[in-house]
Amino acid sequence: MAKKPAKAAVEDLPPAMDYAQHNATYEGFMQMIKWGIIAMALIVLALYAFIEGGQPLIGTLLLLLIPIGAVGLIVTGSTRRS
Repeated sequence: MAKKPAKAAVEDLPPAMDYAQHNATYEGFMQMIKWGIIAMALIVLALYAFIEGGQPLIGTLLLLLIPIGAVGLIVTGSTRRS
């Protein structure tokens, strides 16, 4: 007959899940997704202005808006911090 496995000691159990850290990580991931989609939309609009619209100035301004907007968000601290 097979032996029954011994019961795990209390110190062998994994720690309880840190829900606050989990929620903060998820919130950060969702913020990256949101701003990534916005940046991709600006890139698509800039490429359209360059290629189809024949407006290189508008395309350049749209491309410059991405890093300027990123720096502005960092400086103003408009991201949530827990």
